[in-house]
Amino acid sequence: MSSQLIFSVKDGLVRYKEIPVFEDLTLNIHQGSRIALVGKNGAGKSTIMNIITGVKTLDEGERWENPGTSIGYLVQDFQPNEKETVFDFIFNNIKGEDRELHQYKVDIAAEALDLDVKKPMTMLSGGQLRRAGLAKAFVEEPDILLLDEPTNHLDLEAISWLEGYLNNYQGAILCISHDKRFLENTTNKVFWLDRGKLKVSPKGFKFFDEWSTMLLEQEERELQKRKQIVSLEVEWASRGVKARVKRNIRRLSQVREMRDKLKADESAYRRAKKR
Repeated sequence: MSSQLIFSVKDGLVRYKEIPVFEDLTLNIHQGSRIALVGKNGAGKSTIMNIITGVKTLDEGERWENPGTSIGYLVQDFQPNEKETVFDFIFNNIKGEDRELHQYKVDIAAEALDLDVKKPMTMLSGGQLRRAGLAKAFVEEPDILLLDEPTNHLDLEAISWLEGYLNNYQGAILCISHDKRFLENTTNKVFWLDRGKLKVSPKGFKFFDEWSTMLLEQEERELQKRKQIVSLEVEWASRGVKARVKRNIRRLSQVREMRDKLKADESAYRRAKKR
């Protein structure tokens, strides 16, 4: 039985300086999903995160979230407030009238991540800031938790604790990370951003190489078939057809378009293979 859908984007279009970053973008997040968001630098991973949080709006298409869905986002870098202690930084993320009743969550998260709640945020090291950011993201227990490089500056013990925490987390998780082992241990689905398209694997990152290689090999076979068709069309055009005949003019134009499109797709395919 499939879990409840809590967030979706349908037929999304996103432009950057009039250039499409995504066209026909469709994605679904279900309750309890553990999603690895992967793709080359510049593929649009941060854009996807910002679409989910609502910071980035779609130029076209539909963004939907289940009413009452809460979204938390651990960004890669943030600037601490000079006047805040670790406790203030974490506690300020708890919302609602009964927030005072949830102070204990701050202590639990801080203890697990070896943080001194009385320490000023500006006195923390890079690793401690990362831990404070994790605690802040965790303490409200959002329905969708977005993580951008969560293992940066963490030692092996903290990473192990984080893996255990995420594997028991009740909400959905979407994670960007260069730590392959971490993704293998914590995900059950993959969103692969490849040349402006979102490809979805129903298995975790542990199977990503096998799955993505299969897709690329399938694409290569399709390109070879197209190449054969274009070769036949080019051969026809080289026979000295009567260009003044209207149907031949149209077909010659189509041959040029097919050849140019094939060249562009072959070039894009070669870039995609360099992973």
